Amino acid sequence: MFQITDIPRLLPEILLLVLALLVLGSDIFEKWGRTQEAQLERVRSSASLTAIGLGLIFFIALVQSGYIPFTVVPETAAPNFFINIVRNLQAGGPVGEPITGAFATDHLTMISRLTLIGAALLTSLLCLDYRPTAHPAEFYALILFATLGMCLMAGATELIIAYLAIELTSIPLYILAGYFRNDMRSSEAGMKYFLFGALSSGILLYGMSLTYGFTASALAGNSLGNNLTEFAQIASLARIADNQGILTLGMIFMIAGLGYKLAVVPFHGWSPDVYQGAPTPITAFVSTASKMAGFILLLRLLTTAFPGLTGTAVWGELSGWTSALALLAVLTLIVGNLAALPQTNAKRLLAWSSVAQAGFVLLAFVAWAAPQTFDRDQGTVALLYYLIVYTLTNLGAFGALAAVSMAVGGDEIADLNGLARRNLGLAVLMAICVLSLAGIPPLAGFFAKFYVFMVSWQSGAEWLVVIAVLTTVISLYYYLRLLKAMFMEPPAAETPVTAPPGITAAVVIAAAGLIILGLFPNLILGILSQVQTVAGF
Repeated sequence: MFQITDIPRLLPEILLLVLALLVLGSDIFEKWGRTQEAQLERVRSSASLTAIGLGLIFFIALVQSGYIPFTVVPETAAPNFFINIVRNLQAGGPVGEPITGAFATDHLTMISRLTLIGAALLTSLLCLDYRPTAHPAEFYALILFATLGMCLMAGATELIIAYLAIELTSIPLYILAGYFRNDMRSSEAGMKYFLFGALSSGILLYGMSLTYGFTASALAGNSLGNNLTEFAQIASLARIADNQGILTLGMIFMIAGLGYKLAVVPFHGWSPDVYQGAPTPITAFVSTASKMAGFILLLRLLTTAFPGLTGTAVWGELSGWTSALALLAVLTLIVGNLAALPQTNAKRLLAWSSVAQAGFVLLAFVAWAAPQTFDRDQGTVALLYYLIVYTLTNLGAFGALAAVSMAVGGDEIADLNGLARRNLGLAVLMAICVLSLAGIPPLAGFFAKFYVFMVSWQSGAEWLVVIAVLTTVISLYYYLRLLKAMFMEPPAAETPVTAPPGITAAVVIAAAGLIILGLFPNLILGILSQVQTVAGF
């Protein structure tokens, strides 16, 4: 039962909802002129309010988590106004059972919240000086609603909440992808995203219905509570069931439905066209925050609802969902990297790179086939570290590309020619992000890949690690093409490329994060290690 004391545990989500309504209301009740200057000011007003609000929510969530040592209030501290506020905030920290059995506020949720809200903050900075829109408040409110849905996805422990959270995330992203209606590529991106999203939702719902049918039939109508869709209840009934065929089929359909959201092969068909056609800051947001929320939901779903179907990814003994994800990882790594090789459009190249990166993320799931709890915990830490690094990397890369696109009017690889001579700082920042994607030390991308390789190897999937290493070598070719264009090719013009301050700030934050996390990974590994085995083995 929901209690009043559960409100602080939902505070970040409540604040995101309030901020979205505030952004909408501030634009509706303000009278704006029709001149180009007035419209630009209208865009900046909504963007600034969104960025400031997200910054405050991020700070509140950070204090609530207690991950920063100086924010933890000792029990012996004398009470005062500020001490009481902090104590009330941290009372809703990563503790307690899931709220009504449907939403967990554990360390996994808290870390995901911080990353997702941070990604939304950087996205709002990228949009700060982007193309003006006719209704900017709607644009930024949709980003906030999508972020709210992602936070709910990260904490969902029940099928209905999980599905509603996915839809709350997806519908705003469909609109954002096709927001510029006069741009044919944007309209096409929005329509393709919507059609593939509707198909994936149907597949996901079918898997959920099969799973619900399994739990209902296992209890034969003897359930007194409305908990048949809770992940923990599904797992407990699976342990005593004689026939798990329907449950396995339901799990397969749910993996396929989420596979569309994650753009893993063979469910990736929509992603290159959508990433290329959507506004570049939205492409950055979809390719990072949306994927992270999907992977966290997939982790919680598989490890909490289907622990008995884990199986193994050892070659010759393939079974369970770890083997299915291992095969998906192989397909994703091979197709994503090979398809990126012939690309001439930088945005589309990064889109295929994002497909390939999803394959590396799947390697961390294979660690759940390990018999030792420690190895499974390390798999979760590797997964979270990779997702955080990938979020920073892609936001920075797409952000730098957005600045170039605004300056030269295109996003072909040829448009990057001579960027180092036209804006050396922007070229260096983009190079840092590209090299991190390639896994070059000492950047965080290298340690992230090494970590997922290590946990996958320890689980017995050596064959998978070998394939991943080979595809990493292949990826160096197309990443170096971007560096070659920026630093070795002559520029098409000598006029300087200027980067707007909002985009510059976002890319600098992303690049600095990659350097710091690469040199000092222990800064967050200690925090990530607090996420213990999700299924509670």
